[in-house]
Amino acid sequence: MLRTASSMSVEGKMTAVLFAAMVAFPLTALVFWHSGAQQAVINFMVGFLVVGIILVVPLAKWLSQVIALRSIRELNAQCQLLKRGEYVLTEAPPDEEDGHDFANLKRNMHWMGHAIASRQRRLTTAMQSLAEARNQILESIDYASHIQAAFLPDEAELAAVLPDHFLLWLQRDVVGGDAYWVKPWGEGFFVGVIDCTGHGVPGAFMTLIVQSLLEKALVVGDTSPAGVLARTNALIKDALGQKGGDARSDDGMDCALCHIAPGSSRLVFAGANTPLYVVEAGAARRIRGDRCGLGHVRSPRDFVFSDVEVALSPGVRVCMATDGIVDQVGGPRRLPFGKSRLMRFLEDRADQPVGGLGEELLALVNAYQGEEPRRDDMTVLGFDVR
Repeated sequence: MLRTASSMSVEGKMTAVLFAAMVAFPLTALVFWHSGAQQAVINFMVGFLVVGIILVVPLAKWLSQVIALRSIRELNAQCQLLKRGEYVLTEAPPDEEDGHDFANLKRNMHWMGHAIASRQRRLTTAMQSLAEARNQILESIDYASHIQAAFLPDEAELAAVLPDHFLLWLQRDVVGGDAYWVKPWGEGFFVGVIDCTGHGVPGAFMTLIVQSLLEKALVVGDTSPAGVLARTNALIKDALGQKGGDARSDDGMDCALCHIAPGSSRLVFAGANTPLYVVEAGAARRIRGDRCGLGHVRSPRDFVFSDVEVALSPGVRVCMATDGIVDQVGGPRRLPFGKSRLMRFLEDRADQPVGGLGEELLALVNAYQGEEPRRDDMTVLGFDVR
């Protein structure tokens, strides 16, 4: 009987209870009353009221169980399974279109669990595929970092032309768009720092391109950094198809380039949106470069860069830096590190050996940066003139 009652709809159960209480019982009493059994009816009513008072609570619990509570507990149990992620552990209710309300709800929840489980399996598979693809990409980029580093001068090459130097080369990502270049040439050598458009893989591609184009821009007998920059500017624009409004790219680089001839006691500098810092007698000064980058659609193909001669005397310290360090935001007011702070660093340590300044500068930048994210690649190359 309980199974039959529980299979009824909520509306059917409530109809049966109300019919018994409001129709069947009064009607039966009325029939007996008119049959002449008034005393029997009175006795029955009194007995019914006494029994009703005694059984009202148990009957209420039983009716609640029959009408709703059993089904609600089953639904709550199924909700707990869904909450724990156990989407398909319950047996599906029979697929009956005329099932009662709670059975329909339970069946819908069951198939909802099936749908969630199916989507979760597909999502898990997709996440695994993404993780595998990400690992492959990271492995490729990590290997590409070795290729990029192979194109840069190693420590022995730097020491051969700059015995007293420090180098800070920090890419924002595994690979990046900053580089440095050293090339023995004529009676001396070229040395420069390069800041290419972009970060990460695009920037790394650009460093490889511009390093080869710098080599191509060299002309026998010409030791002018300005001439090298002008030719590199034209080569980049030609290589990247930067011709008017239909240009395929707007990439390029900024650069600080020096030619040093030790026997002449002079340094010749040319800059493309990048300055040169010179420390002499404990004071730092900044020599501005030209306000024109190499490549880029907006850079004139025939731009004439300027050479600046700097007299070298014993104790002079020279520093070249890309804008990543001076543009790094940090400090309590979240302001850029700035050129003034870099120059003050160089002045305060003018009497210290240059070799250890890279670690000190890195510590200073990291402390200033604090919790701020790294904004750009950073390259700083400093050296003493013997």
